[in-house]
Amino acid sequence: MRRRKFAAACATAAVTVGVLTGCQSGTGDAVATPEGIQKAQAAQRVVAAAAVVPKADDLGPPISVESLRGKTIYSIPIDSKAEFYQAGEQAMKGIAAEAGINYVTFPSDGTQISYQQGISQAINAGAGAILLNGPLPSTLGPQIDAANKAGVPIVPLHISDKDSPANPGVPYESFAPFNEAARLMTLGAVAAQQGTPVHALVIESSETGPSKGMVDTIRKTLAEEAPAGSEATVINVAVPQWAQQIQGQVQSAVLRNPDINAVLPIFDSMSLYAAPGIRQAAYNREVPIYTFNGTPSILAMVANGSVAMNVAENPDWVAYVNLDVAFRAMLGVPPVPAESGPVRVIDSSNVAETGDPPTSGKGFGDEYAGAFLRLWGLA
Repeated sequence: MRRRKFAAACATAAVTVGVLTGCQSGTGDAVATPEGIQKAQAAQRVVAAAAVVPKADDLGPPISVESLRGKTIYSIPIDSKAEFYQAGEQAMKGIAAEAGINYVTFPSDGTQISYQQGISQAINAGAGAILLNGPLPSTLGPQIDAANKAGVPIVPLHISDKDSPANPGVPYESFAPFNEAARLMTLGAVAAQQGTPVHALVIESSETGPSKGMVDTIRKTLAEEAPAGSEATVINVAVPQWAQQIQGQVQSAVLRNPDINAVLPIFDSMSLYAAPGIRQAAYNREVPIYTFNGTPSILAMVANGSVAMNVAENPDWVAYVNLDVAFRAMLGVPPVPAESGPVRVIDSSNVAETGDPPTSGKGFGDEYAGAFLRLWGLA
């Protein structure tokens, strides 16, 4: 109960400009400096601005998807059993159905062999497009070449940051606000520390596209926007090993370094395994979790105080963005530059807007779905 109350109070303080009381975590030996307090207040202002409902505007030029009826889209998620990807795949399947398009999710398991098999199956099935929902194009060169020769566009999803260049050989890509999210989750930790240094434990999966950019952004944010002395310790756990390794590695890291006062998993499903590791290693102190994605089960952890902040995407909104890119690829019209979904900071102050229990698609308003359907000539 003590941890739950702490997380709820800190999350609220993180988006309330000027409130810097009662939420510092860690060993309690650090002293806030005037410069550190100013940086914490600046961090709060940024986080507060990101806690409002995003606008559904500037979606790109309108297109007609009528000619795509009856075609099939194949999607290959990085791991078809991961909840975030399951929510996104289900959303994309429903949206595709509204356009009269068949949608197939290949049962990938996080291995390169499964991605290769998925692309081969999609080509043989005469797919209209192949979505790489997480797998890196750079590791699938021969398979992408085969798809291009067959006239099937490959569309990477949720791999590259919106400010990065497109992947070579794949002119259509759905980007994501990875680095923006990494900065926001770091600033959440800065705000909660009330002007004392942040000693962050960062959990990454280096084989995923966003990992390097997010970790670099976390380090940069700590160096430039956090109190002096802030630092990051990084542990790397491959996606298929999350359930087996994250808890133990987090527990060991927190025991080794009692100064750790924030844990930043770059993907929120990591929190399922990080939280028990923290409880085991830091039973007598608070080490909040700040993370990214917006998976409903992790938003439920925000609601119960196990996670302080989730810089959330809306898997439903992301699904519309992904299919907008895919439709444009299938039609052969120019892509929308740096097309990406938005993020919203979710903490105890606004998590109720995501539902009870939290539900995919809630907390982001009700404008975006109709806006995309009108964009495609379906409404």
